[in-house]
Amino acid sequence: MLDNSKTGIGRYFRPLPIILCLSLIGVGSLATITLINHMDIPTFIASLNAKKVTVAELQQGKLKPVIFIDVRSPEEYAEDRIGESPLIPITDIQAGFGIKQIQAIAKASVKPNQPQPTIVLYCARGPRSIKAYKKLEKTGLNLVYLSGGIKAWREVVPAQKDAQILAPITLPVKSAVKIN
Repeated sequence: MLDNSKTGIGRYFRPLPIILCLSLIGVGSLATITLINHMDIPTFIASLNAKKVTVAELQQGKLKPVIFIDVRSPEEYAEDRIGESPLIPITDIQAGFGIKQIQAIAKASVKPNQPQPTIVLYCARGPRSIKAYKKLEKTGLNLVYLSGGIKAWREVVPAQKDAQILAPITLPVKSAVKIN
């Protein structure tokens, strides 16, 4: 007598519960990681390929010169911002005209015999700056996003210390181009 579980179609279904269990664990882990990082799954996946910079790296002057760009809403910008960083909301970047503004800022700040500035995109915690990064990625600009956003910045740098920390690493944007 033949054993159908070894020769029949049933043998193909035997690993199915294990595969389903591993898939659920993988999806659950990904969902947990995105929740912890305050991101949706596509933004989290995009963040894996985006260049980021930490507050500590900026304080150490590892990137020079830099230009901070705030991609939050005007209301958030009015409450707090890093130094005199210009506001170019993510909605403007997604619409396309924000990209042109950022390109104009970068172009106006390039000086002969100096390196191209690094554009540091930031939002409240990171997701919007990652989305902005992905939109600006093909422009040829030197881009990074601030890991943890302004929240991480404020945990280390109080508002009254911004000028002191930023002076050695930033380019003056007001002299480069006037925004809005």
